[in-house]
Amino acid sequence: MHILFVTHYALPHPGGIEFVVDQLGRRMSARGCTVTVIASRAGFRATPNGDGPVTVIRVPALNVLEKYGIPYPLFHPFGLAAALRRTLPTVDVVHLHGLLYQSGALAAWISRRRGMPVVLTEHVGLVPYANPIVTAIERAAIATVGRLVARHCDRIAVLNGRIAREMARLARPGTPVEVIANGVDTVLFAPALPGERERLRARWGLARPTALFVGRLVPKKGLEIAAAGVPPGVDLVVCGRGTPPDDLPPDARLLGQLPQAALAELYRAADVFVLPSEGEGFPLAVQEALASGLPVIISDTPANREFLGEDAAVFAERTPGAVRAAICALLDDPARRAALGEAGRRLALAAFDWDYTTARYLDLYRAAGGP
Repeated sequence: MHILFVTHYALPHPGGIEFVVDQLGRRMSARGCTVTVIASRAGFRATPNGDGPVTVIRVPALNVLEKYGIPYPLFHPFGLAAALRRTLPTVDVVHLHGLLYQSGALAAWISRRRGMPVVLTEHVGLVPYANPIVTAIERAAIATVGRLVARHCDRIAVLNGRIAREMARLARPGTPVEVIANGVDTVLFAPALPGERERLRARWGLARPTALFVGRLVPKKGLEIAAAGVPPGVDLVVCGRGTPPDDLPPDARLLGQLPQAALAELYRAADVFVLPSEGEGFPLAVQEALASGLPVIISDTPANREFLGEDAAVFAERTPGAVRAAICALLDDPARRAALGEAGRRLALAAFDWDYTTARYLDLYRAAGGP
């Protein structure tokens, strides 16, 4: 089977969708599929097209909106059309990542005209921005471009029930919408071996109880809430790209975006994971923490409760006081931390492993009309 992924960015441009596309592509290639990715050239540094098990076709694009916090490259229209027309004749199924990008809209339209099966993964749905004008534009785009793309798809995958309801209103009547969580590497992200945690804490200089935050430094991730909620005597370690808020505690450790192997070490070394985010599908960082056996404190939202129960996570309102109370309660109860870590690991192995996610997508391709 030849699968074409169409997305906005691809690695080395950092981001959750970029990582998901890369992981799915590698695992499908390992199962004997041919995988091609069409993405913008934004973020391109060193990896040549076609390097590794997945072929990446990078189309020229302007990336001026990203500096305003809007991840929306403006593709060269003729370059994008040419890349699609060269690639589509050899493809068995087209898999779009994201509802509103130019690349997906054009790919959906051309593929439908050719009678090819089209699958869409909508990762986040509507994301409210701080600027109400930007949010209004997004709503209008979903109601027009988004509806057009959704109606050209044979199957739609989403990360939670909220997004499923949004997509059901946009798609053709009867189009199946299926919830498929992103995967996690449960070999790399695993609990510490006996004696390993102490060595890792010494390596990373973690001398006091440590709360770990992993995510882009944007308002919806809730870093300001997490930072204000960390109690005295507890260190906050922050991993992620972006500009940190001005009012972070002076002793907060900002490590930037780390390689996966280094991040896995921090999950094994920290005491609790904190991510009071909103407007997300189901964050990859939460899955990584669960797989690592690290107790998680997350927002009390329907999306999070759709995947997790109170046996595997601590739910807190998005306020510093609620986050502080949750951190203190866990640090004062080692048995509860251990139980949460074990339950999270079991859940990750059963429902979030990349092999499981890959198999579900391959079944979705066949259901959409692929070979």
